[in-house]
Amino acid sequence: MRRLFHLVRDDDTRFAVLDAAGGEDAMRILGNEKVDCVLMDYQMPGGDGIEWIQRMLEANPNTAVIMVTGLGNEHVAVEAMKRGAADYLVKGTITPETLLRTVLNAVQKARMKLALEKQREKLMEAERQRVMLESLGAACHHLGQPATVVTTYLHLMKDMETSPERMEMIDNCLVAVNALVDILHKLQKVSTYRTEPYFRREDGDGSATGADIIAI
Repeated sequence: MRRLFHLVRDDDTRFAVLDAAGGEDAMRILGNEKVDCVLMDYQMPGGDGIEWIQRMLEANPNTAVIMVTGLGNEHVAVEAMKRGAADYLVKGTITPETLLRTVLNAVQKARMKLALEKQREKLMEAERQRVMLESLGAACHHLGQPATVVTTYLHLMKDMETSPERMEMIDNCLVAVNALVDILHKLQKVSTYRTEPYFRREDGDGSATGADIIAI
């Protein structure tokens, strides 16, 4: 694998750029490296870039893809965006500044999408837990009523009983029912909810690090 060059920000943050000979080579790199962004030429060996966008995003949904097209190929850029590309660049108009800005924006959007998806999953899990706890509380309430009736009748039976053996059996039943009631009371108290912010940034400035960008 040949390292082409490094993109450098004003704060001297560096982005390693890896070269891929075509779509197959890029897929191999994506399978072995943590890649944040793919710069893809429309015309390349093994099929045009449009054909590879969907395959790459299906295998690596959190990777930002930027299509690089020639002048006058606006329809290609539009089709690339429809297929899931984060942005596009037009050859002949690319400057170091626009390249860096486009890459940063694409990576940031991809990371934001991933963070929102994770948060959505957390919210869905919290909702499932809330429904489960509410159902548990309702079940405990309904079970508590017959437990109270059983306890009352056991005390009445004990007051009328004269046989020591039967009194011992009633006492054992009371112990078991009281243990059940205690469990129900404890389950009813399980109602603590923990809130999470809807979106949290996991790194300082959203920048990419390491081997982040593939140029095809």
